This record gives sequence, structure tokens and C-alpha cells, in this order.
Amino acid sequence: MNNLSNIAKFTVTQLNNSIKNLIENNYPVISVAGEISQVKKHSSGHIYFSMKDEESLISVICWKSVVPKLKINVEEGIKVVIKGKVTTYSIQSKYQLIVQQMEYEGEGSLLKVLEERKKKLASEGFFDTSRKKNIPLYPENIGVITSDSGVVIKDIKHRISDRFPTNIIIFPANVQGEKSARDIINGINYFNKSKKKIIDLIIIARGGGSLEDLMPFNEEELVKRIYESEIPIISAVGHETDFTLCDLASDLRAPTPTAAAEMAVPDRKEIIVRLNDWENILKKNFVYYFEQKKINLEFAKSKIPDLEETINEKYQNIDHLYLKLNHSLGSKLKNSKIVFFELLERFSPYKLHDFIKFLSIKLSSEFDKIRNIIDRKVGLRKERLFSINRELSILSYKQTLNRGFAVIRKNKSIVCSDSEIKKDQEIEIEFLKDKTLAKKI
Repeated sequence: MNNLSNIAKFTVTQLNNSIKNLIENNYPVISVAGEISQVKKHSSGHIYFSMKDEESLISVICWKSVVPKLKINVEEGIKVVIKGKVTTYSIQSKYQLIVQQMEYEGEGSLLKVLEERKKKLASEGFFDTSRKKNIPLYPENIGVITSDSGVVIKDIKHRISDRFPTNIIIFPANVQGEKSARDIINGINYFNKSKKKIIDLIIIARGGGSLEDLMPFNEEELVKRIYESEIPIISAVGHETDFTLCDLASDLRAPTPTAAAEMAVPDRKEIIVRLNDWENILKKNFVYYFEQKKINLEFAKSKIPDLEETINEKYQNIDHLYLKLNHSLGSKLKNSKIVFFELLERFSPYKLHDFIKFLSIKLSSEFDKIRNIIDRKVGLRKERLFSINRELSILSYKQTLNRGFAVIRKNKSIVCSDSEIKKDQEIEIEFLKDKTLAKKI
């Protein structure tokens, strides 16, 4: 007797399908917690991986259509909770889990992943402060990567407009979910690859959220792209207490998006106050400098002798010398006459005649000597006067004008530099023989 005659008979396919139906009917939708391992991202877009705990392992599939809906990036070592359906793959006679939703298994798991990733990136130098770029003081164009709707972009626009109006170029990006990291990377690439390179600064911004919501800003690929950006980046992700790897890689971290706007541009009110202070200081310094130069000029001017007065004084000295010589000559002639008359009384007419003749000859000789002395002294005085006159002429600015130069005055003050003359301001130009008025164009 055949002992197998009452046992149900199946083909392999029938058995596999029966098991498949049995499993799927008993496990319609379940949640499974575990650690991701053996990740394989297929060219088709599907992701194949395993979930494991301390003792067991199960195969998992995430279809291409589900991947964009995931909030997290599938990678090795992270602990997650997967919501999905259990099914079988009859060709290989194994059961597997089909992913519908995926989220991190508690913040502890996230923090562990985050800490390990932080250590890895830090060891590779992506957080090196010495490599950070300087934030421009007065950016003309700011690129903002964030959601084009919501309060974040409105706050940034309002704050920048209020502090220092600057051109803002927005790159719309998802700031939450699976696509957010890729969108932000695309935004950084867009601004860096611009042919004109008109962007001076990039702000990456989003509002606050849970650690899981902010995980896209901890993606390794995004951190590396921020580090490689040629344009300085300010990270403004979450609130002041939130901290991401994106913050560490950026050139400057802002506690909030509003604070990022304040860090990106200066306060024009403070600039105006500072400029006014500098203007007042410059005015005071200029007035002090001008007054000092004016005093020095007046002092130097007082030392330049009056040419006409000096010449007249020299002529007066000559006249005085001439009168003195004439007086001396007259005295000598008078004395000579007295001596002559005394001798005339003493001697005979013949001796007197001879003596007079002798005296006449001597007197004539003395007179010639006196005339020679007078002529020589007058000549020396004239030469000295001529030399002094020439020296005074050299000191006079008229000689400079005679060589083709001119003196430019503004409000009767001499102008030494073009910067002292404003546009359309009238000036006076003095030539050697006359003056003319002109205006700067």
C-alpha cells in the first residue's frame, strides 16, 4: 500500500505560491526594527539590502517608486523601523520584506550615526577652520538655497532689505525629506558653475525641526560639496540649539535664518553713523591742517622782504654816503683855505706863490683821490644793490610766472591739488601780466 496516496501533491510553483499567499495573508502590513546592512543600489533604481539584529537577518527590497518618498538615505549601519509587507521570492525560495515607509529607530540611533560620520569627516579635514573662506563685507549678490515658500525666505528677504538692500537670487529646494540633500547640492553647483560668477555669498537655510528632519543636512555628500564650494557659504539650519554637519563644513554658521541675513550684510544705519563720524574727524583734521598751513604761509610771507622798500632803503644809504662825502670834502676844502691864508700872511709873495702852487697841485691830487674813492665806493654800493635786487627778483613768484607758470586760487586761497576743486567750481588763474577766471569741468 502506498503511504503517500493521501498526502496533498504540489508542483514546486504551486507550493511556492501557496506559501506566498499564506505569508502575505497573515502578515499584511507590519513594522520591523533592525540595522541596515549589505546595501546594493541597483541601476534600475531599486535598493536591495538586509536588516539584522543580534541573532537574525532578513532580506529587504525598496522599489524605485518608493525611494523618493523615503525621509532618510539608505546606508550601512543605521538602525531603522521599516513599515512594509512580507512576501516571498519563489525563484529563490526565500521570504523578504517590501518597504513602504522607513524612519530612524529613535534619536539614540541617529546620534550614534551622526557622531561616527562627524569623526570620519573631521579626520578627512572637511571641518578644518584654516580652510574656511572669508565672508565678503559688502556682498552685491546673495544666493539663497531654501524653500521658495514659507517664513524662512520671507524673514531673510525682510532682514536683508531692512539692513542693507542687496540682490537676492533664490534656488528653490526641498529642505526636508529624501530629495532635500540632492536639491541643496544642485543649488550649490548652480551658483558655482555660473559663467558670470555673480554670486558673492550663498546662504543655506531652513527652519527648526527634529533630529530626523535635519538628517539630510548631515549627509556626507552635502558636507563635501559645501567644503568644495568656491563661493563662501553661511549655514542657517534650524534653531540656535540645532547643530548639523552642514554647519561644521560651512564657512560660517548662523543660529537661525534671520541671524544668517544679519551676518551676510552690514547694518547700513551703523555704516552711515560711522561715515558721519569719519567725515567729522576728516573735517576737523582738514581745518586744523589748513589753519596750520595758513599760519606757516603767513609766517613765511612775513620773512620775504619788500623789494621796493629794500631798494629805496639802499638808495637812501647811497644818498646819505654822498652827503657825508661832500660834507667831508667841504670840510677839507675849508681847512685848506684857512691854512692857505695863514701861509699867505707868513710868507713873501714869491714863496706864497710857490707854496700856493704847491698846495694847489697837492689839493688837486687830493681832490682826485677823493673823487676816485667816491666813485669806487659808489660803484661797490651799486654792484651790491644790483646783486641784492637780483636776489629779491629771484625770490619773487613773478619770476616763476615769467617762465610760463600760473597761480591758481580758489576763494583767494592757493590751490595745490586737483582734489581741492569740485566740479563746476570757479577758480582764478593768475599769469604774469593778467588774470582770468575758469571753471572745472
